[in-house]
Amino acid sequence: MTKETATSRPQWTPKDTIWMMGVYGATVGAGTLFLPVEIGTRGPLVFVLLLLLAIPLALVPHVLITRVFMRDQQGLDSADHTLPLFGSFFGAKGRQAMKLFFCVAHYPVTLVYAVSLVNALSHFMSERLHISGINRGALTLVVLFILHLVLSKGRDKVVSTMSALALPFAIAIIVIAATQIPAWDFSNITHAWQQTPSSSMGNTLKDLWLTLPLIAFSLCSAPLIPALASWYREPGNGGEKQSIRVIRRAYALILFSIIFFVLSCILSTPRETFEMAKAQNLNVLSVIGGNGGMSAILYLAPFIAILGMTKSFLGISMPVAETFNALASDLFHLKRNSQIKRIKLVISVLMFIVTSIVVYLNPDVINMIETVCGPLIAIFLFIIPTWLIFTRPALQPLRGALSVMVKISGILTVSALLYSMF
Repeated sequence: MTKETATSRPQWTPKDTIWMMGVYGATVGAGTLFLPVEIGTRGPLVFVLLLLLAIPLALVPHVLITRVFMRDQQGLDSADHTLPLFGSFFGAKGRQAMKLFFCVAHYPVTLVYAVSLVNALSHFMSERLHISGINRGALTLVVLFILHLVLSKGRDKVVSTMSALALPFAIAIIVIAATQIPAWDFSNITHAWQQTPSSSMGNTLKDLWLTLPLIAFSLCSAPLIPALASWYREPGNGGEKQSIRVIRRAYALILFSIIFFVLSCILSTPRETFEMAKAQNLNVLSVIGGNGGMSAILYLAPFIAILGMTKSFLGISMPVAETFNALASDLFHLKRNSQIKRIKLVISVLMFIVTSIVVYLNPDVINMIETVCGPLIAIFLFIIPTWLIFTRPALQPLRGALSVMVKISGILTVSALLYSMF
């Protein structure tokens, strides 16, 4: 390979588009659909915070962690097929700890999507299809059985399904946001601003600080990044430069669609509707259109929410299940294919049982995001990469202002969790 070829920009390929939409599909889902509800109940100032922090909390850390994974030697050995999870920067015990942390950090995300999905399905069937007497336990078992059946088909099937659903989903939420433009009423914002309890500047900053975990979760695609980096590290797939282009283009689409969608929701929907949605643990697509006479949105929006959460559940569950399987295989020193297949079945059944119990109990989804998912993801996305950058010689070229900014963002997000917990 000549120097000119090595330094030239790789051509954009259909596979790059698939990965770009995969990142979008892993990001835009339950967190996005609950974001207007949270902003609508907390006040317009939180939306301003979203505009200001979208890039430092989303694009920059994902670019940085991708660069770290591209320099991670884990998985490059032909005998090691695990995803890059900072493994080469730690010893043997550290590698196992990183796998365990990845699972603990992201498995709650799958619970959030599962709870949201069943809630949206139940609401759609009872309120829109007028089906009464729905048994939550039976609905939970049926939905999760179907989802785990899809997961059992393997990574290629799951990724292709996610990518196929991502573009229509992106178009759908943009179209829904656009169709609400005639219903925009700026008095919704002024009324919400007036209803927001007045407080000192210190208390206002504190409230905004405590919102950071929700924003970090809503804009996060971290579980998919190891798989993306693993693919782009293979010869002929474009390397680090192409992987960063994919991340940047994906987040351009993510930020545009999320900001436009949230803005349209809070302009067209009164605060009381958001308060009702939060009280009933519903996402915004389950309630918009219900008071505006827009029959298309009335029936289409909840269905789109269901598809979106299904796509996101599959996208996050896939790397979590794969890492659980790798961790269990290492723990029990399994080498034969029959043993590995058996442990995969055991892990799948255990995940199915635990998820079913949580979904049936129907915990507060937004509270789960703030107190569990967001901060653990922040540690994985912000703290660990920047700590490695400043302590490992191999990552020294990544040191600079951006890595410092990512570290500060992570500290603020994690500290918000610790404060809310105690």
